[in-house]
Amino acid sequence: MREILIVEDEEDLINILGIVLEDEGYKVTKASSAEEALLLCQTQPPDLIISDVKMGGMDGFALLEKIKATVSLKNIPFIFLTSFDEEQARKKGLRLGAIAYVTKPFDVDPLLEIVLKLSPPA
Repeated sequence: MREILIVEDEEDLINILGIVLEDEGYKVTKASSAEEALLLCQTQPPDLIISDVKMGGMDGFALLEKIKATVSLKNIPFIFLTSFDEEQARKKGLRLGAIAYVTKPFDVDPLLEIVLKLSPPA
């Protein structure tokens, strides 16, 4: 079963997205901070990461940089799901190595389409 790590500090969103992904056959791991996500990645690397940009402590950009700088994690596909809808932020996220930059509010179907392309459920 493919595992997706959701990094999000909004509990309602993390739960809704988790349910949608689990219904599609994914195992979902949840982290409420970038620091927690890094610890989870080191013990159990996921097949895909979906992360917010703005969170308390380390932001999503720093998380992505740390993921890409870690040899055992650098090939994990990374999607930003954020309300931070500025062109410079979008460009920065993609330049750092994100596969997609999806802004909130969002429609679940296009996000699910990206997820299915990057990491089809086993």
